[in-house]
Amino acid sequence: MSVLAKYAFLHRYLEFLQSCGVPDPGRYSQPMGNAYSEPHRVYHNTVHITFMLDKLAEDVKTREIELGGWEQNCVMFAVWWHDFVYNPQVKDNELQSILAWEDFVDQVSQTSPVLESYKTPVSSLIHCTISHTLPSPIPDTLLTPALISYFLDLDLAILVTSRDIYAAYANNIRSEYSNYSISDYRSGRMAVLKSFLAREDIFLTTSLRGGGENMQIMESLARKNISWEIEELESGRLPQS
Repeated sequence: MSVLAKYAFLHRYLEFLQSCGVPDPGRYSQPMGNAYSEPHRVYHNTVHITFMLDKLAEDVKTREIELGGWEQNCVMFAVWWHDFVYNPQVKDNELQSILAWEDFVDQVSQTSPVLESYKTPVSSLIHCTISHTLPSPIPDTLLTPALISYFLDLDLAILVTSRDIYAAYANNIRSEYSNYSISDYRSGRMAVLKSFLAREDIFLTTSLRGGGENMQIMESLARKNISWEIEELESGRLPQS
């Protein structure tokens, strides 16, 4: 990661904290940059977070999603923090990310309560990424099924990118799991991919909106990309060394 790219990432986070009224936001920005710049992160890094933030901004601009100010900030905090802790060799990354998020809010709350209303809802959003399904009952009264669904779908937006970008994503995921043998990785990865294909709808927003044209296009492209990756894994063409 270049120095310029890391600076832009940190500056974006700093500006967001400022917009939320966080006092002395500069003292909190460096840990965010350090976390997403860890050398073992090949996919779950600054590029992934930036991609999600850019898509959120575009969806709000084009009114693909209607969010109030608090709701948009809630999603943005969840984007920034959902992969804050990421180690492919452990199984509680999401829970550790929640603890880090709540510790951050507690630090800010020592001087200002500006983030208190986000604390539990953002924790709930991050927790939903464990299963990537809509929980029942909804874990927080401030969250709606539409908001949770949108955030989870945003995390999967890479599935509807062009084939070359998707292929790079597939290989980057393998790089993060390089401690596993090729055979173990392929079987584990295919199980995950097939679980998505087994869903009635990959994207939760599809069900909520009744399957509008745009969501149907996304569903179709995601299924094509996932099916392609499964075929490549089965044939031995993926991952590329």
